[in-house]
Amino acid sequence: MTQSELISIFPPENAIQDRVLLITPTIIRRILNISIRECRVFLLVSAGKITVKVGSSEIEIESNSLVDILAWEPISFIGLSDNLNAWCMLPNYLFTNESLNGLKPADSESFKDRHEIPVMVLTSDEIARLERQLELLSESLADFGNYYRTELCRSYFRNFMLETGNLVQHKKMALDDSDSVESRQDTILRSFLKLVWKHYKSEHNVDFYAKRLCLSSKHLSRVVRNSLGKTPYAVIRDELLQKAMELLKTTKKPIQEISSELHFSEMAAFCKFFKKHTGLSPTTYRLQKRELSS
Repeated sequence: MTQSELISIFPPENAIQDRVLLITPTIIRRILNISIRECRVFLLVSAGKITVKVGSSEIEIESNSLVDILAWEPISFIGLSDNLNAWCMLPNYLFTNESLNGLKPADSESFKDRHEIPVMVLTSDEIARLERQLELLSESLADFGNYYRTELCRSYFRNFMLETGNLVQHKKMALDDSDSVESRQDTILRSFLKLVWKHYKSEHNVDFYAKRLCLSSKHLSRVVRNSLGKTPYAVIRDELLQKAMELLKTTKKPIQEISSELHFSEMAAFCKFFKKHTGLSPTTYRLQKRELSS
């Protein structure tokens, strides 16, 4: 299910249509056996355990944990413990941009790197700080009579992101101050991912990244496959697809303009690429998303 499809099956007081869905602890069990795709997912677990499947990997998220998953692969919720107390938040790109208004929380790129901090373990006090913002967000979502309902929701989401960025920054500093030595393979992977996030729109060729890292394409491929289970090109492709889907859903830009923005040689090449990996043409995908929204 996409974010829009999920919003349609949850109570109206848990969402802003085409913006954000907040699944509170009282209804968290509804996500069992649901598969989510094409969105960003925050999971904050204060008690109990959630087991999710991301692609072919299973991840157990235990108490006092925060996870931020940028999901181009489906996320399936396959296990919820009886004593579970957790929040699940799904903001879309538009809501995130509106809320942050250009602000980038401290060192947010390191939190995007799920391989660096796949599950961030927090103290009870840190969990409480994040829960406080989610509780305020939940109250504002349910307050349909408030003239500034949407603005308040953006504000509490922004506060949540700032609190999260602060925690990430402190934990990264603690890692930097520790005596642990990062392996050569981890260094290569981290550098490759940062280059992809910076250049994926304009550089689709693996050779570009290998040269920037002073590696052979073969060696880079071996490192990325060993760590992620996918090729370097698949990583670049997934970023391109995620951005293309976002632009098709949230903007009215012509497909030719989107193709140029993502540096395809011509619109036909972009359409062929998009249909090969999604099963839909860009036009059909955009129409389907508009129909779901309406």
